[in-house]
Amino acid sequence: MYPCKLTSKQRIERSYMPQEQVSGAYLVIQKGSLVGKRIELWKECTTIGRSRDSDIFLEDITVHRKQASVVYTDNGYILRDDHGSGDSFINGEAITLQLLKSGDELCFGNTQITFFANEGTRPFQLPSSRGRELHIGKTPELSPTTIAHLLIHNPLTGSTQSIELLPGMTIGRSRECSIFLEDLTVSRHHATIHEHSSGQYEIVDNHSATGTFVNGKSVEQSILEEGDTVQIGNNTFTCHLSQA
Repeated sequence: MYPCKLTSKQRIERSYMPQEQVSGAYLVIQKGSLVGKRIELWKECTTIGRSRDSDIFLEDITVHRKQASVVYTDNGYILRDDHGSGDSFINGEAITLQLLKSGDELCFGNTQITFFANEGTRPFQLPSSRGRELHIGKTPELSPTTIAHLLIHNPLTGSTQSIELLPGMTIGRSRECSIFLEDLTVSRHHATIHEHSSGQYEIVDNHSATGTFVNGKSVEQSILEEGDTVQIGNNTFTCHLSQA
């Protein structure tokens, strides 16, 4: 059995590991009461069950109070069945103790969860924009003198995506943001872009963990100019302004 705590030697070895290796893995709940929820695996042992003392509390009557644990080891993350009833599954197979691979489908009762070893194991996804749909049904204001776009380059395909900036657009790792960035280095509500009455656009950092950069300089707020490069986490945008 793998313990929930590491040995002193393992703790020392982990302290010298790159941070992304320690905290890069996560779970995404695909079916159940918490569907869509993303859970970072930052502990040495993450418990799963119907007990409110569990690290991942599943409100599912078909799940045991102490169902399973995801344990960090030198070889990677391991799923361990803690109840012993043979009803913890990986890819449809009952397990007692098994090393996890990215994309593995975990099932406990009526709850289905996908394991990802790190952010890089998911297909590259350009930021998605909810800006225009947020303004559907609203009375349009006078046309601004400047129309702004953020250009996002996909290094894998060489394509470029253009997102039109609208007043009050938010950027972050929360799916509620106008521009959703699926990036662990981005805060949930990382930054906001405001439009001034003059037609200028200003980006404001929302006290993010990793900061917002314009042309390589960390900023709390900055008026965006033609050709400015904005970096948020691992994402780089180029600001393009045109006259209406």
